[in-house]
Amino acid sequence: MEEAVKSIIAEYSWLFIMGVLGLLFRTTIESFVSGLMIFMGNDYNEDDVVEVDGKPGRIVRCGIWSTTFFTYDIVDGIIVGGSKLVIQNSKLKDIKIEKPLPLLDLSKYKVDTSCHDLLTELTKVHNMENKSK
Repeated sequence: MEEAVKSIIAEYSWLFIMGVLGLLFRTTIESFVSGLMIFMGNDYNEDDVVEVDGKPGRIVRCGIWSTTFFTYDIVDGIIVGGSKLVIQNSKLKDIKIEKPLPLLDLSKYKVDTSCHDLLTELTKVHNMENKSK
C-alpha cells in the first residue's frame, strides 16, 4: 500500500507543482492571455484610426503585453499636438475605444432628402465660416 502511494505521488507531483505555479503567477498568465488575444485578434490592428476615451488617434503597436496609441489634440479642426499612450492589454477593457466605420454609400438606400438637404446646407455654411477666419 505504501509503495502504491509513493508511486502515485511520484507520478503526479508535476501536476501539483504546475497548480501551485499557476496560482502564484495567475495575474501574469491572465495578462499574457489577454495580450495574446488582442495581438492575434483582428478587432484592432496597427495603423487603425480609433478614438480613445473620445480623443482621436491611431494604434501604433499591438504587443503581447501592451498596446501603444498616438492620440491627437485638435483645436479648430487643426492637429496642434498629441501624446503617446501605452496601455497594458489587461487594462484595455476599462478604456472606451471606438473604431469609426468607413463612410457608407447611402445612394442605394432610401434617405430622407429633407434631412440630407439640411445637413448639406449646414456643411456649406460651416465651411464658409471657417474660410472667413
